[in-house]
Amino acid sequence: MWCHPSEYHQCHSRHHPGKYLTEVHHADIIVRAEREVFLATNYWEASSAAHTLTDAFRELSRRAQARGGPKVVVKIMYDRGNPSQMISPHQSVDAKTYTGDKVKLPRPDEVPGLELEVQNYHVPPVGTFHSKYMVVDRKIAILNSNNIQDRVNVEMMTHIEGPIVQSFYDMALQSWSNPMSPPLPLLSSPPSYPENPSQQHYSFGQDHPVLSGKADLDQSAGTARDTLAQHHADTEQHGNDDAKDSGKGKWDSTNDDEAKRVDSQFSNEQAITEHLNTGSKIKGSDSSPPPNAEKFRPIILHKAHDPAPMALVNRPPRGRPGHGDTYVPQDQAWLAGFKFAKKSVFIQTPTFNAIPIVEAAIDAVKRGILVEIYADLGFNDEGELLPFQGGTNQMVSTAMYGRLSPDERKLLKIYWYTGKDQKTPLNAKDKADMTMFLVVDSHIGIQGNGNQDAQSWFHSQEINVLLDSTIICQEWREAIDSNQNTVYYGLVDSKDGVWRDSQGKELPGVPHYPSGPMKNLVGVKGAIDRVRGEGGF
Repeated sequence: MWCHPSEYHQCHSRHHPGKYLTEVHHADIIVRAEREVFLATNYWEASSAAHTLTDAFRELSRRAQARGGPKVVVKIMYDRGNPSQMISPHQSVDAKTYTGDKVKLPRPDEVPGLELEVQNYHVPPVGTFHSKYMVVDRKIAILNSNNIQDRVNVEMMTHIEGPIVQSFYDMALQSWSNPMSPPLPLLSSPPSYPENPSQQHYSFGQDHPVLSGKADLDQSAGTARDTLAQHHADTEQHGNDDAKDSGKGKWDSTNDDEAKRVDSQFSNEQAITEHLNTGSKIKGSDSSPPPNAEKFRPIILHKAHDPAPMALVNRPPRGRPGHGDTYVPQDQAWLAGFKFAKKSVFIQTPTFNAIPIVEAAIDAVKRGILVEIYADLGFNDEGELLPFQGGTNQMVSTAMYGRLSPDERKLLKIYWYTGKDQKTPLNAKDKADMTMFLVVDSHIGIQGNGNQDAQSWFHSQEINVLLDSTIICQEWREAIDSNQNTVYYGLVDSKDGVWRDSQGKELPGVPHYPSGPMKNLVGVKGAIDRVRGEGGF
């Protein structure tokens, strides 16, 4: 069952714009695990980001042995396509492979306190395992947009607790498919929840159960900043080398400690610029970023709220090429959002070019709905030039405005992602936003892994959470706009869908791709880059 019935669930979520903060939160949750961890990602690449997680697994092993109880069972899934998947999409990965140079997970003798099992999943030729989430002890789910690799992308992660976590658990079991060795220890021991949950049954911020025993946050802010600085210094110093010793001082013991520690780092423009450029080097950066650094909040803890209706809206992988198979919960949820919107639809996605969603957006505008789209300029353009892939974001932007009357164009607002340290959009090859997020009428939200491109619409396995909550959607939208400058500087010209500055000049360096057969050759190169983990996944 790929869609779970709506129930009233608690969303205790947190958002991490920027690479590496997502892995830091992964790590802080991993080291707190008691019985089991299930981690799924599209692409795992030996990298500084991966090093943060492998270090956490070593620390978890140390803690498990110190407790003297059973080993913690860890399952990891990723997609690194190989010929064997033509026979069976689910391939068990041996220790020699997952400890090799491309992945660099810990050797079994490095984590004696863990039972580690790894699976490689891909449905050939194009059924990508694009899901990115983690479930810990059947109590916590983390839903994120990023792969485990070093990129300068801005990402979105949501930390979720409550009964909806059991739907994530079901998804994990169905995705793995094969018998587990050993099985997950909590398979027959789901947690209990109150029959009629309310705000009183859940805690937030300093009152959250996992935050017990922490020191005063204001007094510890300085120490926490030093911890973050040292943690990232260690990561950069070691790079892809194996970790030596998982020091106990580098892990946040609470969610609130982590939020205070990280958010306090970014009080000036230079700190923001350095953070957003962590990892791969970019070709250019604005030398005079706007003076609004105080609004940059990488980690956001939600205000107290009552449980909200939530459901998973997913899609299974489809290996066969073609544009069928849209009668899946994910695609239908997106279409329903546009069809039943009464006032507005906001969406942020790296790529916006799948035919069904483009048509749905145009139809919504024509019936008087405000449609706002944040997308990346130049994101995976080469891959989007392949036949049936929908074209580049710039092509789609120009075509959409061309189909609208002057009055209708006022209701379509397309923006190119603009970094928090920038005054103009950047080509996505330099810096991209990988947030996958939709809000309808300010209270229906969908967040997760699915892009608005042909791959996510028709082929990839995806996982997304849908909820109905004005409070959460408002805080999500505020988080989006406080951690980027897209709303201030990214709006395209409604005459033709092209971005221009105040002097009417187009953005320099925007590529102009060939048409005809040469376009397809460029597209093939982009598709190859995707498979190698260098393109837009």
